[in-house]
Amino acid sequence: MGRITQASIVRPGRIGRRAGVGILAAALIVAGVTAAAPRAEAEVRTVATAAAAAHSVSETVPAAAAVSSVKALDSDQVITDPAWFTAAYAEGFRLYILASTDWGTCTPAAHAQPQLQMALDAGLKVAAYTRNPACWQAGIAATGPYSTRLQFFALDIETGSPPLTRDMITGVQELGVRPVVYSGAAMWPLLMGETTEFSDVALWDTATGPLDYPSWTADVLAPEPVPYGGWNDSGNLRIGVQQEFERTLNGVRVDLDSFDAEFLY
Repeated sequence: MGRITQASIVRPGRIGRRAGVGILAAALIVAGVTAAAPRAEAEVRTVATAAAAAHSVSETVPAAAAVSSVKALDSDQVITDPAWFTAAYAEGFRLYILASTDWGTCTPAAHAQPQLQMALDAGLKVAAYTRNPACWQAGIAATGPYSTRLQFFALDIETGSPPLTRDMITGVQELGVRPVVYSGAAMWPLLMGETTEFSDVALWDTATGPLDYPSWTADVLAPEPVPYGGWNDSGNLRIGVQQEFERTLNGVRVDLDSFDAEFLY
């Protein structure tokens, strides 16, 4: 998950699966940038993505049928204008994933609840994550009454993270929220080795590169999934994929994602 600056503006059988499951013509005015974004983590993940792409064809998933997908965005940016969320919805986004603690800490983000409310009011579904997965409890607590509206809480397993544990997963579940794992094919082995112990939890994958935004359409199978950790074989495909870091969307930098529409409720 790319570090963003501040501005004013489990499929069936997986853990935590719940039952049943335009761009605007006017440009939004944004102001108040308060912090510069460290780029190191994004650069590390870009290198990791390139390494993953270098896997041989024999290690990739056989061609799969198209999956109904929706556009999503993830961000840790402070946004105070409801019109930004309305614009995102008008541009086709349907899921907003919020960093719910201050970056890299377990301190609840003061903006978390107001932003979740603005996103919901605009028609977006919502989810949350923390850069440090050990902060899962504080991250969910930061969402307050909106925890019941979370599609999922993502445990962020990437360079600089502590390893994933089963206690993290069950802890999220016990708070009534679906857990998912965020990681990448090159990052996961560095932290978790060859274990497939956590493949019962849905995967939010990362496989980023430049997108042609005007022609971009949601596709959870693009780029082609690379197997790791027990995920991305034909029977256990990812439910989301991060496809571009730090795209400026109506003045706010976000990461662009696609998610399996059937995973959301």
